[in-house]
Amino acid sequence: MKDKEYFWNVDLRILLRQWWQDIASFATALLLFLALSLPVVIPTLILWYLLSIDFSMAPRP
Repeated sequence: MKDKEYFWNVDLRILLRQWWQDIASFATALLLFLALSLPVVIPTLILWYLLSIDFSMAPRP
């Protein structure tokens, strides 16, 4: 007869190692997303700044 498995009969070392791997995967995905979004974010911030100072290429009268 097999003993009944209980929730508290887990190996915490394996659980923490798996949790750490999950956190590392999440952090890697987050860094990759931020790196890939830079070509969109930087020009957007530049245009937002130019709009805030009322920048215009039209000649002034």
